Amino acid sequence: MNYLFPSLKIGIVIPAYNEGLNIGETLAQVPKKISDKLEIIVVDDGSSDNTSEEANKFDITLIKHPKNRGNGAATKTGLEYCRENEFEIAIILDADGQHDPKYISDFIKPIMEDSIDFVIGNRFRHHYDMDVNRKLCSKLMTAFYFLFLRKKIADPTNGYRALSSKLLQEIEFESEYSLTQEMLFKVVPHYKYKELPIQVNPRDHGESFIKIKNYLLKIVLLFIKFYIFPKIKGITHKILSEEFRNRVKTYYLKT
Repeated sequence: MNYLFPSLKIGIVIPAYNEGLNIGETLAQVPKKISDKLEIIVVDDGSSDNTSEEANKFDITLIKHPKNRGNGAATKTGLEYCRENEFEIAIILDADGQHDPKYISDFIKPIMEDSIDFVIGNRFRHHYDMDVNRKLCSKLMTAFYFLFLRKKIADPTNGYRALSSKLLQEIEFESEYSLTQEMLFKVVPHYKYKELPIQVNPRDHGESFIKIKNYLLKIVLLFIKFYIFPKIKGITHKILSEEFRNRVKTYYLKT
């Protein structure tokens, strides 16, 4: 078989919770010719249905959480597996079929050809029928990131993403709920990133577990934790540093 990226170690991380009706179709659509070292990692986040049984019908690595911990926790488990096994690229893919696996190679190319560290999908470059409240939430978050980080992220809630080995090794993620946003806080200001226009598929079964009010509250808390606190810590460290104290002491001795 002629692979697009021969010998490239790629991990496809698929967090799944009660996706027994969707996971099989998602896995069936993953292209076979991407790499001979491609590994699909399905993280069953404490599902009460047959998600694991359906996933195991395919050539995948299955990791199971004993109880449901949230999409962020499942994604983090998959990324930790990729880091421990020294994958060169990790791609995050939803289990519900909305993320079309046909774009996987498009997510890989910028990392391999342009030294990009982070690729994120953008649904809004194409027509996307999103609930009004969700679209408003996304636009507010885009403005939020531009205001504080001076970076434009057109679709900040999009979970279709690719991370380079550099990110996998250098960044440790903490959040088990809003990992997608923690990732933006830690990656976008410091690493090269690219947005990739994608079209998403409608869910065939089930519905999203994300609640808008809870999600926005989590974003505010994440902003305080990963933006405000590090800045305060940086200023405090600078003030309390020996070099700073000596400079202040020298200044006052001269006056």
